[in-house]
Formats: sequence, structure tokens, C-alpha cells
Amino acid sequence: MPENKAAYLMGEKVHPLAVKPAPYPSPGPAQLLVRAAAVAVNLIEYIKQDLGSLLYGWVKFPHVLGSDVAGTVVEVGSDERAVKRFRPGDRVIGQALGSEKKFNDPAMGEVPALRPAAGQHDVPNPGFTVLRAGGGAAPRPLDRELRSLPERLTGAAASQKTEKETLLIWGGSTSVGCNAIQLTRAAGYEVVTTCSPSNFPLVKSLGAAAAFDYRDPGAAVSEIAQSCRGKKVVGALSIGGDAGRGCVEVLRQLPKDTRRFLSRVSYPTPQNQDAGLPARIWCMLSFSVWLWFQSVRHGIQSNVVIGTPLEGNEVGRAIYEDFLPRALATGRFVAAPEAEVVGKWLEFVQTALDRLKRGVSAKKLVVEM
Repeated sequence: MPENKAAYLMGEKVHPLAVKPAPYPSPGPAQLLVRAAAVAVNLIEYIKQDLGSLLYGWVKFPHVLGSDVAGTVVEVGSDERAVKRFRPGDRVIGQALGSEKKFNDPAMGEVPALRPAAGQHDVPNPGFTVLRAGGGAAPRPLDRELRSLPERLTGAAASQKTEKETLLIWGGSTSVGCNAIQLTRAAGYEVVTTCSPSNFPLVKSLGAAAAFDYRDPGAAVSEIAQSCRGKKVVGALSIGGDAGRGCVEVLRQLPKDTRRFLSRVSYPTPQNQDAGLPARIWCMLSFSVWLWFQSVRHGIQSNVVIGTPLEGNEVGRAIYEDFLPRALATGRFVAAPEAEVVGKWLEFVQTALDRLKRGVSAKKLVVEM
């Protein structure tokens, strides 16, 4: 049996990750075993490492963090209905769900890796992870719009629209923002967004109709509200620590018949990323109280975006099965923002998380396997 290793989080707030031997995983009936070619890091992973059991408190240690993975199918599960699209050798992208409560399985993390014995594989240093076969994560529009997304992405609903609908995405040059812009545009919406001026060309190339400089929130709010007057605004998607406040300020300035709905991808965090737990709790609570006040006074509704339910619903299938394969092949959807390879092999996963914590702009940090 080839040697198998993983980058483990060994316990609460343990730094760095430990590269150690790991069992060779086997796929369940509705799962795939994937040899990872590359994994990408996300802020939720370094936050979990920093906060311990405050986040994903059910996680059992040692644990393998991670979500975004690309690689090659090695084995498929026995449930033919669930895995009928896949064969060994297929190149795939997906979302590992090992940190989710219903799985809580290190073998489903993104960064377990198998170093093969000499001559056993063509590809050096492949990584292996178990993936669910039926879904994945993707940023979503708002609740009501989410239900129509499958038809919009495939063109059935977009062709019937009589009026352009507009969505505000605050944080368009982030990795979530770049994908949200493209999915929202593909579903037939107009997008206005925020980012730094140096990234205006990027977000506009992805389909944003207009971009505004978030670094002066007051000016951005005023300019966005002015640009949206006379349009049918369906709500806002906030990405980033202060994005929720900016979105609410825009929505409250729009006419009363505007759908004042906010979907939040991230929660407020202190400016100091090393701030302790009390500062983080205060930041979250103060925003929650402020948002409640806005809901009472201005009719602002909100929810928190959670991507993992897409694993088993029609939106995940619409994105990953019906839309993305053709859209990637035709260039209608592109991989954005640009990937920056931090290094190769498991030892660089911690390096990538530390880099992400310090902040990156219009980049996705990736570790090759």
C-alpha cells in the first residue's frame, strides 16, 4: 500500500498544521475518491485554527481542514445513480465536506495526500480526498432568486424576463465575488460591485456593469445608490468584514419599493486579525444589534449564505452539472481571480493559510500536490 499523509489540525488553536501519516480513504456509495492536483485555502480555515471550538465545535481532532479541490477521480462509489457521471481518470473540481457536522470526517478534507511508491503512479505526489458526488459550493443570489437560479442558468427563465434586475455585490474582486459576479450575470441579472480601482478591469471583464471604490465607504454608498435609482434592485450580497454595513446603507437609500434584502457571505471581524475572542464576539454582536435595528426601522431583511446545502439540492446540480462544464468549455465562465501557487506539497498548506490571514487582493492562494 502506498504511503498516505495528511496536513492535520491536531487540536484547538494548534499551529502549525502537522504533516503525518493518514489512512488511505475509501469512497462511500455516493462518493468519489479524488487524487488532488491542487487545493485552495479559505479564510474559514485559518479562522477555525485561530478560534478553536467556537467555530465548527463538533470537529474531532486530529482533523483535516479544507474545501476547494481539483484533481482526478481514482475510485467511484457503488451507488450508480449518484456517481453515474464519473469514471476513474475524470478531471474534476469540487468541494470537500469533511468539516460539516453530518460528515465530520478527516478523509473528506481537502488536503489529505498520497505519496506513491516508486513506479506506482504516473503523477508525482498526488493528493487524495473523498468527495460527495452530487454537489458543491457556490455563492448564491438571494432567497427568492435562488429558487429560480437553475432555470436562469440554463436560459429557460432569463429569456422570459421583461425587466432587468440588479444585484449589488460588495467585494467583487474576492474569490467568492468573482464567482458570484459570473453566476449572477449568467442567470440574467445586472451586477454592480465594489473593489479597489486597480481591480475595476477584472470585475468588469467578468460581467459587472459598474464598479465603485470601497475604500471610501461613504462615497461608495452614495455613488452606488445614485447609480441604482430607477433600477429594479433585488438586494445585495456582502463579502468582507465591513461589507454588510455598506450594503445596508445602500439599500436604505433606495426607494421603499426596493427589495431590501441582504445575503451575507462573511461576518464582521476586527481590523486586527490576531484580536482575541472577546474582540471578535463584540464585533459580531454589535453588528447583529445594528442590523436588527435596521431591520425594524428600514425593513432590511437578511440571511447568511451557507454553501454546503448545495450538495444535495437542485441549485448545486444546476451549477456543477448543467452550467459549469459547458460554460468553462466555451469561456462563458472563467477561473477567477488569478491563482497564486504558494508551494508544492503539504508543508505549504500552513504557509498559504498564514499568507491569507495577512491579506491578499484579487488572488486565490493555491497549494499544488
